[in-house]
Amino acid sequence: MLWFERPVVDAMMDPPLPPAARADVAAYVDETLRSMPEHLRLGVAGESVIFGTLPWLADRAGALDRAAIERRLARWSTIGFDPLRQYVRLLHSLVLFAENELEPA
Repeated sequence: MLWFERPVVDAMMDPPLPPAARADVAAYVDETLRSMPEHLRLGVAGESVIFGTLPWLADRAGALDRAAIERRLARWSTIGFDPLRQYVRLLHSLVLFAENELEPA
């Protein structure tokens, strides 16, 4: 996963998930993103770079934490700009699948 994808995936995970399960979910998302055909992965990577620019600057200023990422994702998931909304939906779908299918209840 790219720099911005890691905190996004972490923020999307269910908070009471144990650390080992969180690592499994992150590994699944990473593996799935890497196994995408190159033309699709290039698009997702490009979105990560573009959409992650402002959070990267906020991180350098010390103003980026999990709560800030969660607020940003909540806004992005309902925004009218389709590529941004679909970016959040893609990553959230991968996280939800991994949480519900890879880890026992």
